[in-house]
Amino acid sequence: MNTERIQTEDNDEIDLLLLASDFLKTVRTYWKLVLFLLCIIFVGYTGYTYLTYSPLYQSEATFTVETSVSENGSYGFYYSSDTADQLSKTFPYILESNYFKSVLLQNLDTQTLNGTLSAETVSDSNMVTMRVESSNAEDAFNILNTALSIYPQTARFVLGETQFHIINEPILATSPYNQPSILKTVGMGLLIGIAVPFVVVGLIAFFKKSARTLEQMNKITNLKCIAMLPKVTFKARRKKMMTTISIMDRKVSFDYKENIRSMRIRLERLLEKENGKVVMISSTISSEGKSTISVNLAESLVSTGKKVVLIDGDVRKPSLAKMLNVSDSLGLHELVQNKENLLNKITFLSDQFAFIGNHTAIKNPIEVLTDTNLENFMEELKKYFDVIIMDTAPAGIFQDAYEFQHITDFILFVVKYDEVPLQKIQETLTGFHQDHRHMAYVFNEYTQTLNDYGYGKYRYGYYKYPKESVS
Repeated sequence: MNTERIQTEDNDEIDLLLLASDFLKTVRTYWKLVLFLLCIIFVGYTGYTYLTYSPLYQSEATFTVETSVSENGSYGFYYSSDTADQLSKTFPYILESNYFKSVLLQNLDTQTLNGTLSAETVSDSNMVTMRVESSNAEDAFNILNTALSIYPQTARFVLGETQFHIINEPILATSPYNQPSILKTVGMGLLIGIAVPFVVVGLIAFFKKSARTLEQMNKITNLKCIAMLPKVTFKARRKKMMTTISIMDRKVSFDYKENIRSMRIRLERLLEKENGKVVMISSTISSEGKSTISVNLAESLVSTGKKVVLIDGDVRKPSLAKMLNVSDSLGLHELVQNKENLLNKITFLSDQFAFIGNHTAIKNPIEVLTDTNLENFMEELKKYFDVIIMDTAPAGIFQDAYEFQHITDFILFVVKYDEVPLQKIQETLTGFHQDHRHMAYVFNEYTQTLNDYGYGKYRYGYYKYPKESVS
């Protein structure tokens, strides 16, 4: 396996259309999380806004500053840009000086100032706006009036003799100036509540490294893809019923059936080259569709006249008996231990189609996996059947598939579209033998445009296989 090529994926160009598709799919997948985050953030933001709200009152006055320009005490305006610039720089400085603050506190007869004092000067003019903010309306009003009265005295050493010409008198505030707007708060809460979940979803979609294209798979493995099976949907029903996807079902699309047939033809050619009969089917995790593919591959082979036996090798969680509606049959472990009169013990679904498996899970599957009679058992089956298909447990979770390799002629690995991280797939594949002539993979539920592996462009719905029917 090519175990290093995945590291180069970060250097690939970003496919914006694929990213947009991933984003929408992620939203559909995590819509409950998106809704939950939206509600939590909205309630949290609006609640925090009102719980932490502290009313502030504001008093302000606008005036012009006049300074002495003659010895007889007459005053003139700051018309020149130089004097206006000096005023804009020195006025805030004087307000922040310790001397001004000490005089202000002394006149207010208090130890601390319950408010903040600021001033703004209009550019290239002698117009000033002085503003006081406080949690108490009367304090704001008193602080501003006191500041206006003491400023000329405290600024005398910097600006000389000054006096104010009031344009807008200070007014006692009757309501907080920072009272929150319900409409604005609700709107901001909704905006943040929508933005944050969508950013999270966008990051998930951007950094998602699941298998979605052949190019991505080519970077983690040199295996060939022999089929790209489209997603199958069924019409919605009032009562949810478990529906097994079968090429024998007329409700299953022609496209899916044709892709199964194409996969079967390619697999037959590969088996003929190696003179093989035993096909093992596995995947990285459950729910990738390997059991469904096993059944449909067997049915497709039977339709060509071949004698096929399908073995449920997932002895930990057997599912094929339920899919095939078989109620009374012997499992792999029972037949391996007693293979006399083998054909009489195997369940035949038709003259050409046999099945080995039941509904009972094995508590200790190691006994089956390491049974010395297993290889002889498979040789006996080869005498009677043209193709032997074994559905195994997910190789990314259990070691069963690796243990079955010595009795297998060909391995078909199932990769469900956009389901498993590429790194996890790569790690699972490294456990199999390195001979690529005896192994290939199939893309299941592929929703992108199909190329020469499929038939046309498919965009299917969002039906999910029941867990029992897809392994």
